[in-house]
Amino acid sequence: MLQDLNKILNWMDQLRELDTEQVEPLVHMSEEINVLRDDVALNTITHDEALLNAPKKDSDYIRVPKVME
Repeated sequence: MLQDLNKILNWMDQLRELDTEQVEPLVHMSEEINVLRDDVALNTITHDEALLNAPKKDSDYIRVPKVME
């Protein structure tokens, strides 16, 4: 671990030697702005289909192990 830390510190020393006076700070590495799709909630399976995949079920509910006493 000490060797890895020394490598990191040596690398930081090398970076300090660079002239960054004319370089503007970056907030993001890319100029892209929100290229993700809108998050829309959809029901993709029915209640009955969900119950088919449940390892344990009780009438209309999925049974799960007890978490709290």
